[in-house]
Amino acid sequence: MNTPRRIALRALALALSVAGWPLAGLAFANVALGEPVENADLPTLDGGRAALLSRKALANVFIFFRPEQDHSLATLKAMADCEREFADKPVHWVAVVSSRFDPQGVREFVREAGIRMPVLVDQGDELYGRLGVRLHPVIGIADGQLKLLAYEPFHKINYCDRIRGRIRYALHEIDLAELDRIDNPPKALFPNEIKGAVTTRHVKMGEAFLRTKQFGKAVDEARHILEREPDHAPAHVLLGRALAAQGHCAEARASYDHALALDPKNAAAADGKQRCVGP
Repeated sequence: MNTPRRIALRALALALSVAGWPLAGLAFANVALGEPVENADLPTLDGGRAALLSRKALANVFIFFRPEQDHSLATLKAMADCEREFADKPVHWVAVVSSRFDPQGVREFVREAGIRMPVLVDQGDELYGRLGVRLHPVIGIADGQLKLLAYEPFHKINYCDRIRGRIRYALHEIDLAELDRIDNPPKALFPNEIKGAVTTRHVKMGEAFLRTKQFGKAVDEARHILEREPDHAPAHVLLGRALAAQGHCAEARASYDHALALDPKNAAAADGKQRCVGP
């Protein structure tokens, strides 16, 4: 039955998926985005007890990790930085570890990571089973109503940025559009992607073919450029020089004329046209 609540949850899941947030079924098999996460009070590594979630917080961050796993260590180190950054904000942090691991080994692992948050010990993996946790490490984020906003498996790139963005969204500091910009930053351009760099490379390659008397390949390089940039004067000059070297002066002069029409002061085109005599 499509109750208003179900419709709202589906709309939320759709909005979050558009913003780059993963949909349920990958990390938490038993809780969908927008659904409430059942709270739990668990023993902590230091002998106390702590809650998985808090209604006093606007953002609840809970981290499932496995000791002696490189990605888990990298995750906890990244979250130690995030934890310090949001120290004065209403964010509730916990880490969760299975009870099957040696406590002393877990303490050393946590000490190396530098986190200050409580480490909950999941007795008999009851919490793992209840949520359907499938991946290690994985970070869940719930709001103050304990509804699951997002979960993030390990990312090698921009991991802390992604979690930071989701926390800020839960804190109402940014909207979905800004979150999408965090998830999809402008791609850094490699040199061969910078405007003009590819064309320049083809021109230089064509000139190299001219020097080694591979005139047909020089023609191919020039035409390759002109297919994409028909108003590129240096490519018309390159084509003219290659055609002239093959003895096709009429075609070469036409190429030089194109270059001069685009760049009347192009000395190479003027010189090439003057030198190219014959049919």
